[in-house]
Amino acid sequence: MRAVAPVEVELRIPRSCEFVRVARKTAAALAHQLEFTIHDVADIELAVSEACTNAVEHVPGQECREILVRFSADATQLVMEVVDQGPGFDPAEAAEGAPTEEGLGGLGLLVIRSLMDDLEIKCDPETGTRVRMVKYRRRS
Repeated sequence: MRAVAPVEVELRIPRSCEFVRVARKTAAALAHQLEFTIHDVADIELAVSEACTNAVEHVPGQECREILVRFSADATQLVMEVVDQGPGFDPAEAAEGAPTEEGLGGLGLLVIRSLMDDLEIKCDPETGTRVRMVKYRRRS
């Protein structure tokens, strides 16, 4: 695995299902460029897709018009953040797959947690929700 200078990429996409693909493909392209394994690239792509889809599907009304997706990488890790301006939720409750009005909820977070090396969720009614995911680069 070659050395990597610090990299930062930021996307602002409309909060719309059609644009989740842009974030997903950007994540995959960046992970591939950073020489993650094919398996890790797929995991990264799916995790970013799940986080963005959650922002599209679970933020009520027009409170949030865009999603911010940040990527930062260095020699040891790729950090991905998905930020929306919605009112937030209880991460502990959602992570257990607790029932919601729509049915079973939180499965996206369970998927992300299983794919990533680290997951942190911060919700604040004033500033929105930030899902921070980390995938470590493995030495070959």
